[in-house]
Amino acid sequence: MIFEYMDKMVMFQDTPEGLTADMAWLKEAGEDGWELVTSVPLIAPNRDGIAYGTVGCQMILKRSKQTQ
Repeated sequence: MIFEYMDKMVMFQDTPEGLTADMAWLKEAGEDGWELVTSVPLIAPNRDGIAYGTVGCQMILKRSKQTQ
């Protein structure tokens, strides 16, 4: 079985409800056969180079590649 992979970077936005992100694309990707494999948090450093907060995530998806 052969797979193809796609990655997507999602940045969080600070709102009165807390940190949010537009995830509508994930439903559409699922309808196209994509599955979420993993997600990695994106950590922002301060001026001293020390991590102070999560600002987003990198998502990796896969699906079966159509072979001829």
